[in-house]
Amino acid sequence: MICGNKKKNVENVFKVKHMTFERVNSFKYLGTLITTRNDTFAEINNRVMLANIRYFGMMNMLKAKNINRKHKVTMYKTLIKPVLIYGVETWVLSKVDELHLGVFERKILRRIYGPVCEEAVWRSRYNEELYRFYDEADLVTTVKITRLRWAGHVMRMQDNLPCKKITLDKPEGRRQVGRPNLRWIDGVTKDAEKLGVRNRRAWARDRDDWRQFLESAKTVHGL
Repeated sequence: MICGNKKKNVENVFKVKHMTFERVNSFKYLGTLITTRNDTFAEINNRVMLANIRYFGMMNMLKAKNINRKHKVTMYKTLIKPVLIYGVETWVLSKVDELHLGVFERKILRRIYGPVCEEAVWRSRYNEELYRFYDEADLVTTVKITRLRWAGHVMRMQDNLPCKKITLDKPEGRRQVGRPNLRWIDGVTKDAEKLGVRNRRAWARDRDDWRQFLESAKTVHGL
């Protein structure tokens, strides 16, 4: 796979000794979809599709009347949600991505909590009602807190480790014309500022303190 803008006059296959490799636009590495354009939206769609397969596989249990809501929520959190949020530490979220994830989660919560009858008329529950019953951080907030947890881990690394150098170093050269792509570090910094942390060094605080701080952040509305 060749990344970057200069991809012209590149052969579709190349050989190394007796081995032949085919040029591709995307491939999976450790379960994560990587594309030539570094498109997080493609990975999010892939995760939603896999979680959707798991959701429909559990439909009979989620619709069962002899299973209470508490157990259904536990099934969602342990069997569907982990499939959806695998590898979220590296996601770059746009508003469209956040909307996409929120719609998928609310679809499952509406299946679990069912409709409500008002004056002999049945209607779907509003978003506020769903999360009041759910009483936990929504999916987008969970993703952002998971990214912040990973950011703290990176900041505690030694300065000479490749992961930290790649995260904090600025690449040389000029960007292409047009609106710049969203960057992971910008999204994480913005989320940290919403929580009142404006200094990156504060991310590298004691691991236990940082974990407790992020646990308390799950109650912040609009993260």
